[in-house]
Amino acid sequence: KNQVIVSASERVRGYDLMNGKVIWECAGMSQNVVASPVSQNGMVYLGCSYDKRAMIALNLKGAKGDITGSDHVVWSTNKRTPYVPSPLLYKGTLYYLSHYQGILSRVKAKTGREIDGPFRLSGIGNVYASPVAAANRLYITDRSGTTLVISHERNPRILAKNQLDDSFSASVALADRELFLRGEKFLYCIVEE
Repeated sequence: KNQVIVSASERVRGYDLMNGKVIWECAGMSQNVVASPVSQNGMVYLGCSYDKRAMIALNLKGAKGDITGSDHVVWSTNKRTPYVPSPLLYKGTLYYLSHYQGILSRVKAKTGREIDGPFRLSGIGNVYASPVAAANRLYITDRSGTTLVISHERNPRILAKNQLDDSFSASVALADRELFLRGEKFLYCIVEE
């Protein structure tokens, strides 16, 4: 069933898209949740770290009512969870930044088991933009205009460090082979020719 999933203060809820009624809800979120949930294959992943750190993976198959503490909660952790940037779900891997700092965690989405890491991303500061991925590369842009390009592989490598003279809080948008970055001053389109 199509639903809208909203991560909010103290609880996350799934609403029926047709009538707005709550289908399910789950406790465990902090106050002032900023990061958006990500989902794939009937699972949803939520993170927060304002006054309480939590990353929660929920199986939505058959979820109804209050699912707090039920089998629908597949895994959870309180280590290095995100505050502003949303997690990135890419090819079965869940990536997320600690609070809004340059510390990247990488776990298997199905189990929450840490693959390696965490990784301290050198040369990157406060990150408000959510990481994105394409062509086996992750793109992480910080507020000072630095974008790190990181390989999606067993031993991630920094492939490039790019700098624009602007400040970025918005997430990079991907379209075909183009990357769009909205800075405080300008809108940029980066494309390989």
